[in-house]
Amino acid sequence: MFKYLFTICLTLLLFSVGISASEGTTEYFHKRFQFIKHNNKLIQVRDKSLEVKFSIAPYIKYIKDQLLAEQKLIRSKGAYEEEIRSLLDEHSTKLDKGSGHADLLVESLLELENLDIDYIFNHSEFKKVIHFYESRISDALAKIGLNVVATLNDPTFFYKRNTTYEVVKMGLNFARKRLSTIPLLNTASYVLVQVEKLIRERRLFHQNMLLHYLENFTAQELNMTHDEANFVYSSIYESRIPWYAFWESSAAKSNWPKYGVTRFFQNLRAGKSRLRMSRDYFDNIGDDINYAFKYATEKGNKVVLNLFDGRDSFRSLPSIAFYPDNPKKIMRLRLVLQLGELGLSFVPIPQFIKDFAESYMKSLYVRQKLTEGGLYAYYESHEDKVMKNNIMLQNVNPFNTNSLK
Repeated sequence: MFKYLFTICLTLLLFSVGISASEGTTEYFHKRFQFIKHNNKLIQVRDKSLEVKFSIAPYIKYIKDQLLAEQKLIRSKGAYEEEIRSLLDEHSTKLDKGSGHADLLVESLLELENLDIDYIFNHSEFKKVIHFYESRISDALAKIGLNVVATLNDPTFFYKRNTTYEVVKMGLNFARKRLSTIPLLNTASYVLVQVEKLIRERRLFHQNMLLHYLENFTAQELNMTHDEANFVYSSIYESRIPWYAFWESSAAKSNWPKYGVTRFFQNLRAGKSRLRMSRDYFDNIGDDINYAFKYATEKGNKVVLNLFDGRDSFRSLPSIAFYPDNPKKIMRLRLVLQLGELGLSFVPIPQFIKDFAESYMKSLYVRQKLTEGGLYAYYESHEDKVMKNNIMLQNVNPFNTNSLK
């Protein structure tokens, strides 16, 4: 009982005073985050690096360029299939190497070889679908506030604005009516879903930057009061409540001063437990980076571990956030997984198998790349431009850019 009480008191003490960073600077924190106040009280935190206006154009250029580049690689007749299998091999165990995931990813990517990319993206009906969707989702995103990362005085600010999924459904229905061929419809449907997801994810990535600063600097160093810092935590975690989880929204509202702190330390303890259970898997466990990341050595390779997210949907083994000796490896894996999701729509297999395979592909990188906002902020606060650029690139999100040089 005493040990339990001691742990709680220590946790509260660490949070109430803040963990003053022995290294690092708050310079970029103050450049990045804008405080909105009312009657001298902080009511909202905005990220100045996030654009307020929305356009699909950056994503259209991004995905078209990636598809054309991948087609070149496929048609080069080199060791393309071996490269894809090797990428997945690092994330596989003896149990799942025989599962067929690698085979299906390769098959999905090969389906992209014969797509007429220029024809699809230049087609007048395709452009009409994109324009229709852009106008509708722009209205929905404007209500959310694209640059708002925390609202301290409203426990339901993000939950009651979580309506973009309705716009996606509207866009998909419109695409089905306008597009008559499978290549056009599948590609348009993929674009509509990805755009909404990537825009929504951008806020999560930047909120995880904010969590790094909250953990490693005192509230005073961040020009906040202790209570304001608590409310920022709560707003961050309130924004992650799914639209259907009304019970969780009620829980956040009823315990607003402590909701975010409680969730943060729940994740922190879960991460430590994840590492503890898999410690023997690693050659060496190195120093902590921040709340979610740690240096280690695995199979002779230096790695940065992400303790908050498992490696995939089947294993709780900490995921690998970065290979210092192979900086583009994670980015390459995520690019082929993204494209594989589109290619999968053309593979002639039952839909339930596609759904299962797509879920597995996403489990390899979607949550992981968002948590890496905290890793980006670590390198940002230590003024390591090379590393923070690497982390931003492997976020594989054209809406997310390193706008604070």
